[in-house]
Amino acid sequence: MNLNLLVSIIIPCYNAEKYIEKTIQSVLNQTYTNWELIVVNDGSSDNSKQIIEDLASNENRLLVYNKKNTGVSDSRNYGLEKSQGEFIAFLDADDIWHNEYLEKQIDILLSTNSTLSYTATKLIDEFGNELNKQIRGENNPQLNDFLVQKFNYNTNPSGIVYKRSCFEKVSGFDIQLSNNADQDILIQMLSQGYSIGYIDEILWDYRIHNNNMSKNVSTLEKDTLYLFHKCSKQKLFNSYWFEQKCFSNMYLMLAGSWWKNGNNKLRGLYFICLSIVNYPPQVFNLIKKIS
Repeated sequence: MNLNLLVSIIIPCYNAEKYIEKTIQSVLNQTYTNWELIVVNDGSSDNSKQIIEDLASNENRLLVYNKKNTGVSDSRNYGLEKSQGEFIAFLDADDIWHNEYLEKQIDILLSTNSTLSYTATKLIDEFGNELNKQIRGENNPQLNDFLVQKFNYNTNPSGIVYKRSCFEKVSGFDIQLSNNADQDILIQMLSQGYSIGYIDEILWDYRIHNNNMSKNVSTLEKDTLYLFHKCSKQKLFNSYWFEQKCFSNMYLMLAGSWWKNGNNKLRGLYFICLSIVNYPPQVFNLIKKIS
């Protein structure tokens, strides 16, 4: 392990006073110690700013930037511009890294040809209690896996570390996106030929609470439609029918989101219809689920 390699950690923070101290503490507890922590306070109106600045007063590796509210993607990009590290890591203000998270992520990036890597995670509630659910993945996922909505991948930036070279061809997070910005940047990197490594070990905690962006189904719908049309314009789908299948799966995902979290079954039925129209064989998958 080359401890001379600096890791830049970027935390975008907006009204996270309930969680930000524990999130920052999980960085302070890392066994890999050569890092800079850039916290971008995105116009918080709660006590987040004071909590962050109090912690920074005792830690010279913690850098605080306060700006007006422009959204999570712009805040990540802002932090990226300020960063100096050979490796880049993003951490959401409500998630928690385990102590060896950075050490093991840097190790796989130095010992393999991967240009970025991700790990398994477990879900916790707003109080930090385990929810008895894990999200795992597999090594070297491909572009088509993300386009077809293969659901065993967790794309949350809190579980990913990038070599800085990843951002040479991909400039940063799309500021038009919030909920799906993490999915988009991985799609863009895979389309440029970058490879993703995987550590099949739970190394961070993904906090679920009522303010999670994924709970806002209207934003999820807007972002998801924008993302898939963006991929279509970039000609990332390798055939007409593969694109139809990918859009069908995406519509089915939106249907489930409206049905379960959005409390709007009519909107859910609308997307079920779109799913079948785009790719008629999808009806057989629906029959299997019903039966």
